[in-house]
Amino acid sequence: MTPGAPPAARRGWSRAARFALTLTATGAVLGVLVADLGGSAFWVALREARPGWVALAFAVSCACVVIGAERWRLLLRAMGHPLSLARAVYVVLATWPPAVIVPSRASDLLRAVALRGVVPMPAALASVVVEKVIDLSLLLALAAAGAAVRGFWGWGLVIALGLGLEVGALAVLSRGSSRVRSIRWLRPEVVDALAASARTVARARRELVPVAIASIVVRLLTVGVTQALLVAAGAEVSPIDTLTLWPAAVLVGILPLTLGGMGTRDAAFIYLLQARGHVTRGAVLAATMGYSAVAVWSFAFIGLPMMIREMAHGGRA
Repeated sequence: MTPGAPPAARRGWSRAARFALTLTATGAVLGVLVADLGGSAFWVALREARPGWVALAFAVSCACVVIGAERWRLLLRAMGHPLSLARAVYVVLATWPPAVIVPSRASDLLRAVALRGVVPMPAALASVVVEKVIDLSLLLALAAAGAAVRGFWGWGLVIALGLGLEVGALAVLSRGSSRVRSIRWLRPEVVDALAASARTVARARRELVPVAIASIVVRLLTVGVTQALLVAAGAEVSPIDTLTLWPAAVLVGILPLTLGGMGTRDAAFIYLLQARGHVTRGAVLAATMGYSAVAVWSFAFIGLPMMIREMAHGGRA
């Protein structure tokens, strides 16, 4: 890239370089996991996986998508923008494919583009951010509680600190975004969306209760998906261990290190299980990598035609 290249070209090159780096890191992490932790047991678990349990995991994942769309719809309705469940599911699926390559599900912000002409852009952006804030808060709380129950006090303390920082950031934003605007690496429209989201949380507390309940249901069902895949792979992991340790592994997977958290989420879960005692690593790795296929990549393929249709109608972003 030449120094005199246009800013748009430089940004495009920077995105391509970051993607290539993330893709390389993902491949390296997965390669190390399969070679060093999985071994022959990994391939045996994949080959002998019980299809009935895999089908159950996919069915529960579908329920998670529908309930997640309903959660977002409830939030939009609380903000004065009614939306049908069918349209909400469609938009969620249409914006799903980029989630496999964009860190931390940031592509969900594209829902605002898909709702152009139906919901004002600031309100749509705020609805997505509020949804993510609530979901992340509950995930942090579940992960901290699970770590404490299993005696991982260091993990629990760090996660609880993250929850406290999130609550503090919301408190600052709800009082005004002028100070936050001084942070150079935050774009003004992002700050405005965050501030609007914080004010929404502060005003509509009662209306957000069903949204929080839906988030809890989705999180518990996600644990169910993981447990079903563990059973399918023949991994000897108790439901209690999955319930208490999987949320912390999901948090690690949110870090923008690999595509869709693949590898980092798996490694964190295996590490926590090993700290609890003996674990069938190959079978667990087959199950957690199956989670990426069943609960993430499958919906990316399902949503791909919808995304193409949205792009054809002027929704490219």
